[in-house]
Amino acid sequence: MLWESLDTQQALAVLVIGITTILVYHLYRTYSRLQHIPGPFIAKFTNFYRFILARRGFLHLYQTLAHRRYGPAVRFGPNLVCICDPEAIQTIFNLRGGFPKSKMYRAFRPWTTDGLLLSVFTAEDDAANRQMKQHISVYYSLSYTVSSFEQRMDSATRMFFGQLDRRFVPTGAHFDLTSWLKFMSYDTMGLMTFSRPYGYVQHGRDLHGIMDDVKRANLNIGPMTQIPWFDWLLHKNRLANLIKRESIAPLLDYVLARIAERRNARQNSHSTRSNANADGPCADGDFLGYYLQAQEKKENVPLRFVSTWTFANILGGADSTASMLRSVVCFLVENPDALERVRTELRDKQGTTTGLTLPIPQWQQLQNLPFLDACIKESLRLDPPFAMPLERVVPAEGATICGHFYPGGTVVGMSPYISNRYRPTWGDDAELWRPQRWLEGEPSRIRKLEASLLSFGAGTRGCLGQNVAMFEIKKFVTALFMNYDVDLVEPRAKSNPYFWVIYPESVQATVRKHNFNQ
Repeated sequence: MLWESLDTQQALAVLVIGITTILVYHLYRTYSRLQHIPGPFIAKFTNFYRFILARRGFLHLYQTLAHRRYGPAVRFGPNLVCICDPEAIQTIFNLRGGFPKSKMYRAFRPWTTDGLLLSVFTAEDDAANRQMKQHISVYYSLSYTVSSFEQRMDSATRMFFGQLDRRFVPTGAHFDLTSWLKFMSYDTMGLMTFSRPYGYVQHGRDLHGIMDDVKRANLNIGPMTQIPWFDWLLHKNRLANLIKRESIAPLLDYVLARIAERRNARQNSHSTRSNANADGPCADGDFLGYYLQAQEKKENVPLRFVSTWTFANILGGADSTASMLRSVVCFLVENPDALERVRTELRDKQGTTTGLTLPIPQWQQLQNLPFLDACIKESLRLDPPFAMPLERVVPAEGATICGHFYPGGTVVGMSPYISNRYRPTWGDDAELWRPQRWLEGEPSRIRKLEASLLSFGAGTRGCLGQNVAMFEIKKFVTALFMNYDVDLVEPRAKSNPYFWVIYPESVQATVRKHNFNQ
């Protein structure tokens, strides 16, 4: 018995020593491979502190301060380095690919009984991304957006203006500009995706709870991107979903219900079904119709793709566009000289052969408006919809980025919020809203600024909906300021929390009619 007890004690000792050795070796290897990159001491050993900061919505502010202290390349995790020099964009987000997305994007995949729902945005390797994107990318081109969705965009704008005229213009009542621009963005996306608005503009509230579902999902996704295995443990497995469904599930339920509803309608309409084999616009004329048409026309395109395409539209399209609309509107209201210059540019345009249609100009009439374009770009530079680092994985052979060598497997990321403020690129006034920076200097300088703007990502994995968002922003902003004067009742917050997307604070405003032709 004594001998057996001794063997057990020795075995336990060997086991403890072995585990300790492995842990020490792992920590040493993890620490040493990136020891040439400065950063907070805690970041060398854990990602949990980033999880906590992201949960509070302040990760971008912490990382901004860290970059000021340590420089353009900062180690923020055992295997994560963030770079804020826009010169790194051409390497990390190059058009040839080679830097796959990291595991952080798994947090965006909703759990289903058939596995996690992959999307164009969340696919880690370029091949999977191409497979999902090739069938639908044409629908997000600018030409397709204008031809398919301009009338729907105009319909949403007219509904919005109608509510301004009924609710706020006659009385001068205060209203929450942040919420109402979100109502506008959601109803526009509803018209584009399902051919019907959600009814938020008409009722002035989140009628079906979709906005709350999206926000709840984003509040949860943001911190989980920092520790993907923790997300799997808590949410992305069958047992966890039996106990409590993840926050993103109600949104997926809504999407699946709309798809089933549309498929039933198509099956009951022979003319619509036959049209699915035709080229060009489908009878439905919305994103869901185009998705179903692509699925029916192409071989080896599962119905699951329709679910993920539609889900991504709702989760990623409305909140981000609403935040960008708010940014452009607020910056112009806060800078009356710039707003007057925009209106002068529009009046000059109205006097040309192209003219401007009132109350809502058409897209082809809004070309060659350099100062308006500069105001939009400058607003998106300072208030990008996303602030967390967009993570990529260094290929196996390693890579040299801005003078530093990174071993294969290192996760490198760039934050649009921080990169868009990098002073060597944007100037000492990088924190200021100054649209003139987009109009100064040689064309080569302007092209460099445009290549440095990371608000929509970059390269082959840039935001698929970028053209749709820019179309919506430019159309709405011009129509708003041609027809109305907006005043902020109180200054807006200097900074806003970012979880995954920005969730800006409420800002009270008043609105009155504007005589554009005076």
